[in-house]
Amino acid sequence: MHSDQKYIQFLLQNNGEGIQHIYRKFADKVVALIRHNSGTDDDGFDMLQESLVDIYHMAKYKDFQLTTSFESFLLLVSKRKWLNELKKRKNKEVTNVENYVFDIEDDSQAVYREHMTLVEKEKILMELVDTLGERCQEIIKRCMVSKNQEKIAISLGLTYAYLRKKKSECMAKLGERVKAHPFFKANS
Repeated sequence: MHSDQKYIQFLLQNNGEGIQHIYRKFADKVVALIRHNSGTDDDGFDMLQESLVDIYHMAKYKDFQLTTSFESFLLLVSKRKWLNELKKRKNKEVTNVENYVFDIEDDSQAVYREHMTLVEKEKILMELVDTLGERCQEIIKRCMVSKNQEKIAISLGLTYAYLRKKKSECMAKLGERVKAHPFFKANS
């Protein structure tokens, strides 16, 4: 989850102070985007308001999780809404809109794909851990949760040295399975 998810929470919780913060931080950028593309300041504020409502609905009804900066996402939503508005108004052919203003760095698709690849890797990795023996599963899973291996050794009734040796063996087995798995072969 992106650190800017807090802005989505402001909208979901109807947090007045948080929403004021959104307006202070992002309104000028949205208004400038619209103004530079055949719109007025009022159009810009309308697009900002409508975009925030759309984002609110995405978050509330579609369990939306932000994977890029809130600013990039808000500008992208506002840009698309404005293009649709221009089409409706037929003031100007959309193909003539000055593209340089819309060259906003929007890496949301790449970030989303990267995130989904990471989720898939984690899922497959945990499936591979579950193919190991019970003791290996227990050791690896506990070591994933806690970094204090001395406490893990005590809780498992093992010596610290034996835990480290056993963990190393288990990780070697897991590494072999990871290397042999088609997903990791294809993405290496």
